[in-house]
Formats: sequence, structure tokens, C-alpha cells
Amino acid sequence: MSNREKAKSIIDSIPESQMEYIVNMLQNLHMALEEAADDAFCEKLYEDYLNDDDPEKDVGIPIEQLAEELGITL
Repeated sequence: MSNREKAKSIIDSIPESQMEYIVNMLQNLHMALEEAADDAFCEKLYEDYLNDDDPEKDVGIPIEQLAEELGITL
């Protein structure tokens, strides 16, 4: 039996009167997992930035220059 089938079996055994609590818990768990994935993605971007050996990685440009390069009028 797959984990999905096990979860469905457990859910099927829960009385309808308790389902609101289960749905809320599942939604909160789902959001927490998505946030953890987002955090891991951001952490990876940060680590990549720190490990980038490009000497100009910290060099910025004025907003006006960026707008001009993108064809945006300020």
C-alpha cells in the first residue's frame, strides 16, 4: 500500500465531524512545506552568491542606467 493510499485510508476512518480539523492541519502542513522549500531555494541562491568568484558581483549601477538599459523612462 502506498503512502497516499495509507493517508486516504486514515482520512476515510475519521468522522466527518472532525474533518475540519484535519483539513486545517493538512493546509498548515502544506504551507509549512512550501515555505521550507522557498527558504531552501533562497538559501541556495545566497550560498551561490557567496561562492561566486566574480570580482564585480558587488558592483552596482545607478537606477537611471538600469532603466535606460531596460528601455524604461523614469
